[in-house]
Amino acid sequence: MVISVINNKGGTSKTTTTLNLSHALANRGKKVLVIDQDPQCNSTSALTPANVANLGGRSLYDLYSKPDIPVKECIYHTQYEDLFIMPNLAITASLEHKLYQDIAGSYMMGRRIIDQIGDDYDFIFFDNPPTLGIWVIMSLIASDCAIIPVEAGSKYSLDGLVAAIDAIEGVSKTANPSLRFLRLLINRVDLRTSASRVTVDFIRSRFGSNKVFETTIPENTQIKQAELAGKTVLRHAPQSVAAKRYRELADEFLQIIESEQPELGL
Repeated sequence: MVISVINNKGGTSKTTTTLNLSHALANRGKKVLVIDQDPQCNSTSALTPANVANLGGRSLYDLYSKPDIPVKECIYHTQYEDLFIMPNLAITASLEHKLYQDIAGSYMMGRRIIDQIGDDYDFIFFDNPPTLGIWVIMSLIASDCAIIPVEAGSKYSLDGLVAAIDAIEGVSKTANPSLRFLRLLINRVDLRTSASRVTVDFIRSRFGSNKVFETTIPENTQIKQAELAGKTVLRHAPQSVAAKRYRELADEFLQIIESEQPELGL
């Protein structure tokens, strides 16, 4: 199953969600691959043992600049059991202009990657940049479903949420009929603040329980400390509230996938 994590707004914890949910699923015995679709390369920094460029290793940049390269040569095992990374390089951003020259063909590059290695993993996550440009459309065309992280208490995060839902619906209608919007994930929740409480209540009332994860991720200093340490919070602070919530999120995610398989086309 292939999942895109998207929002047309930075700071909504897309990478944090991808890393910790993927790690939690790997801890459940699932084989998981993270594709770092963002040229900012944050997932790459967190999961790749050493700098791929310095090692002479291949990355997503090679796949998008030389599509004949075998996809498996661009995948690396991380420090976490059953969790793998397809790293990216900042130079990938320079390919955008070239890719737009054959936009129809470029949009299908993500799908060609999945066609080669999709059966090798239980779950594949695309970690995307905070835009709705070519990188995100490529990942949505290659995905079965999408998760949208949203920041509690942020109006701009809600604006990005609406745009992201529109993008998912657009791709589903035009290029990938099997694509489904799975759930919203409410991040950085601090119920001590009225803004956070209002946002959580609004999202749940607006979208309903079947489009919002019951699990929420709290505002937690351990998450930031884990990022600084280059680790998931499950490894950095396994007993923290945040780590507990990501484990609960993985369990909820698996329950949803199992119960909604026909709707997801699986």
